[in-house]
Amino acid sequence: MRVNGSELNSSVLARDPPPERRPPWVISTLAAILIFTIVVDLLGNLLVILSVYRNKKLRNAGDPWTSFCAPRDNG
Repeated sequence: MRVNGSELNSSVLARDPPPERRPPWVISTLAAILIFTIVVDLLGNLLVILSVYRNKKLRNAGDPWTSFCAPRDNG
């Protein structure tokens, strides 16, 4: 290999360590936790929206803002 006009021996170059692989059960567990969290979050936000929609006492100046922000709370 030539770099800047000099020859380098490839055995001298530092090698990257092999990429670390996770066991399949770790990936499945993390995916299940993320899916569960997203579903619970969406259901909770839907309950907030439905409660503001169905209960007239919750329809004051601040509660429509709550129901407006509930779907955007997934971040």
